[in-house]
Amino acid sequence: MGNFFKLQKPRQFKVEPRYWDPEKEKREARERRIRSDLGLLDESGAYRPYISREDFRKGFSNGRWMDKKQRQRSNNRLLFIILLLAALAFFMLR
Repeated sequence: MGNFFKLQKPRQFKVEPRYWDPEKEKREARERRIRSDLGLLDESGAYRPYISREDFRKGFSNGRWMDKKQRQRSNNRLLFIILLLAALAFFMLR
């Protein structure tokens, strides 16, 4: 009876590294240490590039105002569609 409900074992995943470069690992660790000493790493450890004030202002103004315009166009389009459907429903029910 045990063979009747025989279940297959799950497939196993095994990865063997093909190449390991100890020099590269040392170099990356050194770069991380230098970046953290210079303050280019934030609290989470992710790389934080230096952004100038001018670049920040350009990015903020372009992105922020474009979003507002796009949102306003989308809302206007949605309002137009709702009004069109309401008028169509009114004339069909009349």
